[in-house]
Amino acid sequence: MQLKNPRELVTATVLLAVLGLAAAARCDGALCDKSDKAALLAVKSALGDPPALSGWNSTAACCSWAGVSCNATTGRVTDLTVFALNISAPVPAAIANLTALRSVNLAYNRLHGGIPAFLGPRALPDLTFLRLDGNRLSGPVPPTATVFNLLLAGNQLTGQLPGTFAGAVFGDVDLADNQLTGDASVLFGAKKQLNALRLSRNRFEFDLGRVELPEAMDILEIDHNVVYGSIPAAAAARKWLAFDVSYNRLCGPIPQGRYTHRFGPKHFAGNMCLCGRPLPPCS
Repeated sequence: MQLKNPRELVTATVLLAVLGLAAAARCDGALCDKSDKAALLAVKSALGDPPALSGWNSTAACCSWAGVSCNATTGRVTDLTVFALNISAPVPAAIANLTALRSVNLAYNRLHGGIPAFLGPRALPDLTFLRLDGNRLSGPVPPTATVFNLLLAGNQLTGQLPGTFAGAVFGDVDLADNQLTGDASVLFGAKKQLNALRLSRNRFEFDLGRVELPEAMDILEIDHNVVYGSIPAAAAARKWLAFDVSYNRLCGPIPQGRYTHRFGPKHFAGNMCLCGRPLPPCS
């Protein structure tokens, strides 16, 4: 179309601008699922309407809110982060309504109460990342918490690991600095995908010498527990990024490998009768 005078040019420019704004509005609306927005507002309310979440309001598209990510096609909320806001509250029940979530990060607040059963793939089938570390959560780990990356360190969790963990698929498990007890050997297995296991400063009790190290494992921190037996010989061949078995009840020679040698005596200290480099020689 050829414009014949300035007035037509101005009119066309305004029309294009209006159409562009309308299209953007439609896009923003499409990128914010209405039910998910309602759920997020309920989450905000349950957390006590913290000032840091003041941008979570009915006038803005929820996919533009801080700590919220969405699927670009469906507008469903896929990632929720409420990190280090010093919030004191239970885990909001409304999170269960965000059924397209892939990751939840509520770390380093003051969340209290138990870990809800809905925080797992049974209720949230796409959930693969759950971070609740650095809170004040108590009670047992629920059997539904079979999330691929499960980070629950630094809480007040008690009891034994649920039986469902034996058959679960994990990549990264961090249960350090809790009050957990019992047998954690169910997390091990040669064919399992687990690459990082942190159990430090609990009261886990199992025979380390009888477990098979997962093939992908390159982080093992089980210090300050009641683990007994010996260090598996397979540990010598691993390219460890982190390794700490100190302050347990382990005995026998430390498997000698290039990557076990990079860790000093403090990573093996405080056991019953471990010996060999970097500790004194076996007699």
